Amino acid sequence: MDPMAILFLIVFLDMVGFGLVIPLLPFYVQRVGEGPEVITAVLGLYSLAQFFAAPVWGRVSDRFGRKPVLAVTSVGFALSFVALAEADTLWLLVVSRVFGGLMAGNTAAAQAYVSDTTTPENRAKGMGLIGAAFGLGFVFGPAMGGILGGNDPATANYAAPAYAAAVLSFIAAVGAVLFLKESLPPALRAAPARVRGYLRLDIMAGRPALLMLIACGFLVICGWAQFETVFGLWANAVLQYGPRQVGFLLTFMGIVSAVIQAGAMGATSRRFGEQRVALAALLMMAAGYLVLARTEGLPLLLAAAVLLAAGSAFFTPTLSSLISKQAGAQDQGVVLGAYQSATALARFVGPAISGTVYVALGLAAPFVLAAGLIVPAAALLIPAARRYFPKQ
Repeated sequence: MDPMAILFLIVFLDMVGFGLVIPLLPFYVQRVGEGPEVITAVLGLYSLAQFFAAPVWGRVSDRFGRKPVLAVTSVGFALSFVALAEADTLWLLVVSRVFGGLMAGNTAAAQAYVSDTTTPENRAKGMGLIGAAFGLGFVFGPAMGGILGGNDPATANYAAPAYAAAVLSFIAAVGAVLFLKESLPPALRAAPARVRGYLRLDIMAGRPALLMLIACGFLVICGWAQFETVFGLWANAVLQYGPRQVGFLLTFMGIVSAVIQAGAMGATSRRFGEQRVALAALLMMAAGYLVLARTEGLPLLLAAAVLLAAGSAFFTPTLSSLISKQAGAQDQGVVLGAYQSATALARFVGPAISGTVYVALGLAAPFVLAAGLIVPAAALLIPAARRYFPKQ
């Protein structure tokens, strides 16, 4: 079988497993007996752990190969889901989220595998395959998790989605061991070396556009993470939705995003330019948050979901492309890695404050705050685009 097809299946299974538990995560408020401000902060620990672990897994894959990292992290993912299935206390929920984040090395290893096995001419296609695996995983995962979890948060089945996710991650690990060929020959494996700074902040020196674009992404992802962590709680309080309805809505958003990325992304960017597309995407996201804040029924909810899904689908790849254009051929990986670290940090900061805002300022307050973060994000994007990309 084609190694790329096997890699696709491994990443897809892991992402379906990850998506399975998303509809249930906000409802751990009921299970562990803590308030939203505690639970959202705990959920963000996954991304904080990933922030520190992902670069380490990347260096490990350079030293020992991609296959071992893919197999080990998939097994680790499976164990974190087992812990989540049994997490009826706060400390066990913390352990499961932190350990899951520490094991989140599949993305870097999978992208490195693609780089090893593709030429520069077809590398974008290979990276797109990994992106498609992520997208499809987030389409199928939340729907399956919602079905397994049930309608009522008070009686939701927390164990079934988590155990199903563990099984899928374990299957991915077995697939990596049995069917995936190592892509990095021993002669090309890096010797251990001292790393100049954890995040290589030296690459930012003299690159104001890069700093502005990364800061823009940080703000946008921070707002998005607030939406993700409180949406289930808000939907239950305002619309009486349970895990099943939340899962179906997230699946709907995933389908909208996948359709746009597959059918409209390339043509839209070529016609209007990446800067205009990114700015329009920010406006769509801001509108989506504000519509969501006023939502009291299904029609406005669906309108907000379309705006948010479309905005995210247009913004994420265009900003990544803009950032990559600020890097030289010799530091593409380092620059994009710095951006990924910034987004992982944002996915911790957003949840850390969303629960407190939700409790202190009102149910819709995190959505209003997320919309407000779009303003400084756009203020960073516009001058970077005008000064450094004047032809687009």
